[in-house]
Amino acid sequence: METPQQRWLRESREVEQALRGLFAMDLDDGQLRQGMEEMATRWPFPGLIALWGPGLYYRNRTVFRPFILARFPQFTFDTQGRPQSVFKGPSAELFERWLQDVDRSGDVELFRRLYRLQLQDLAWEARGKRWREDLLARYGAASTRAQRQRVLNQFDLLFELDEPAAITLYTADSVVSRGFILAHLPWGLWYGSSRRSPWQKLPALARERGDEALALDVYRRQVSEDTWKLDVLALCDSVREPGALVEALEQRHPAQWLKDAATTFLALASKRGRDVVPYLLRHVRDVRQPWLPLNRSFAQLVELAREREWLDLWSALMCTSATPDTYDHEVLGLLQRSRLPEDEVQRRLLLLAGVGRELNFPGLGLVQVQPLKDETAVLLYERFPDLVRGPFLRHVSPGRSGTYPKLTTRAIKLEDAPLVDYLASRVALQSVWYGASKQPTPWAEVIDRLSASYEALLARSPEAFVSRAATVLGKMPAFAIGNYGLLVRHNRLARLLFERAHAHYAADARAMRDLLESPQIHVQALAFRVLGRDDERARTLAARNVDLLQATLLRPLHRKTRLMALGALRNAARDEAAARQLVGRIRDALDLPDRRYPKEALLGLLADILHRWPALRGPSEQPVVYGGAA
Repeated sequence: METPQQRWLRESREVEQALRGLFAMDLDDGQLRQGMEEMATRWPFPGLIALWGPGLYYRNRTVFRPFILARFPQFTFDTQGRPQSVFKGPSAELFERWLQDVDRSGDVELFRRLYRLQLQDLAWEARGKRWREDLLARYGAASTRAQRQRVLNQFDLLFELDEPAAITLYTADSVVSRGFILAHLPWGLWYGSSRRSPWQKLPALARERGDEALALDVYRRQVSEDTWKLDVLALCDSVREPGALVEALEQRHPAQWLKDAATTFLALASKRGRDVVPYLLRHVRDVRQPWLPLNRSFAQLVELAREREWLDLWSALMCTSATPDTYDHEVLGLLQRSRLPEDEVQRRLLLLAGVGRELNFPGLGLVQVQPLKDETAVLLYERFPDLVRGPFLRHVSPGRSGTYPKLTTRAIKLEDAPLVDYLASRVALQSVWYGASKQPTPWAEVIDRLSASYEALLARSPEAFVSRAATVLGKMPAFAIGNYGLLVRHNRLARLLFERAHAHYAADARAMRDLLESPQIHVQALAFRVLGRDDERARTLAARNVDLLQATLLRPLHRKTRLMALGALRNAARDEAAARQLVGRIRDALDLPDRRYPKEALLGLLADILHRWPALRGPSEQPVVYGGAA
């Protein structure tokens, strides 16, 4: 069997031979570009840039530059698979000339990449030193602001400046260099070591020139927590106007992660009171309650906010920075120990509801919600049921924080359909695995109670069950089901909703539409299965929902799910108006490049529609009858 090293050696030689043959052929630029694109799929190709990079660039820079940038390597190798700098050995002279030509032409992006390869053989610290030397030499030789900006653009790589280099750049041109200095500034996260200390000379120089903004930017990125605490407490003594104090605190707030912000915030609040609360609220996410009660700064800050009735700060600390036990204890205190009027208790509980932290990415958002314990949730439900159904609903969501069997039992007993349906939508997502011990998990109790409730509803009133089940399924979030087979095998409630009762859903047209509009793909697949059944109700409902079903032709789906959707579309196409909407979409779907798309089933669907509705056939789809020769 071929080892990775043998495979590398073989493929490297094949690429080398193919490249030499390609360059030897009489091809125009378009044909050569196509041949290079095919070869670029071989994994040794980028690292062998010495064989193709300069040749393509000097042949036609305009045509081949995008290809070179797209395939430019991070490291280079020889044909034996050994790391080899292209700026050493036989290719050194050619690459030095290429770098110089790229520099003269003003190609900043390609210069950066070639320059990075030039530093490949150096250790990281040596690379940084060489980078600073080259940067300062070129920057000092530049005579105009445009030339200095171009140098900074060329050397905008992932290296750090030291203070003497930053001072040199700033002294020569404070306008152009300011952003570059901040982008390559060593961050204060590493300033706890004895090797480094925050810069002093550059901030002083900036203040001499009236550039307070740069001095403060450097300060925020490098200040230690101890120094920051002393500085902001000094501001409390020197700045008396509250608005000016908040602005000064903002200007000096550290840009790095803070280990013990609660201690500094407590000192500020104790010294200046309500004046600093706007600043504390803006940075409350920097506060974290320690899990071990060694540092009581957080608890003292919460007590101070509660005693002085800074309810905005108190609630923000609870929702954002407290541990779940502390948060639960605070809610329990309002319910059991508080002597406040009922309306005030409810108002303070509302302040504790909601999201504490959130983190958003393209297509993905994460939020932190403080969970309540089951006993606390029951007490809150008994006293303020509307709060549990509304603002505190996320705080009693079954999951890693707990299963809430007592709250579930109480909601079922009171026939609280909205709350029971929400709890069921979360419980039905849990895969209950008993393992070798065959001992029930904590989820077993709540699953059995909810399942018994919905099974009794199904036996008593199938119509009511369908409406409630559709509500439960519609509340399930996207991407919440990992292994569907494991879920329905071990979760009795999920098995009831997805498998045992799916024949009943066709009795409710509104419920079927809710299932199709669900964000959970397995719920949509349930709707596809129901609408694909061989009965008249399914065909009627499929035609009525063709506006939603037609989207499945062009959206990404797993093959098995798409086949279910095609079954529902086949039923919908029994109606001529629905078939007329589908034909164009089906023809578009046939042109999709997805290799896993079941085109044979799609073609069969199109043939079935055209056979049933001949008026929808195009000119090329009309049958041709060949007669015998005259």
